[in-house]
Amino acid sequence: MRIKFLPSGVEIPVDPTKSLLKLATENGVKIKSVCGGVASCSECRIKIIEGAHCVPEPSKAELNLIGTSYHLDGRRLACQVRCFGSITVDLTEQLNKADTQKKIKGMKVKDQKEIHAKQDTMILTESKDKK
Repeated sequence: MRIKFLPSGVEIPVDPTKSLLKLATENGVKIKSVCGGVASCSECRIKIIEGAHCVPEPSKAELNLIGTSYHLDGRRLACQVRCFGSITVDLTEQLNKADTQKKIKGMKVKDQKEIHAKQDTMILTESKDKK
């Protein structure tokens, strides 16, 4: 039994005791997750394109996080999926994500290079072209 990740074609063995996110991470397959697998960020959305019958239905907690996307196109949270048979996972959405950093509400910074942290203090500097 194998888990195949597309578009890369990487295959790893199934371990029903571990989440898909954990298995992928342990085997060098990158799936973005801000919360580290505690099902609070929904960044680790993936699409199971083959073998969906080899994974349990999503829990209420998972459905609350992913909303209608599961019913529309079958997307799941990799941190919540455990499989007991061969599946194929499409990671195209993961590859298309530009940045996993959550933006701080109300903070507008054009260039991330302008932020410097020093002993838990954020120092913002104005770029030279704005002066």
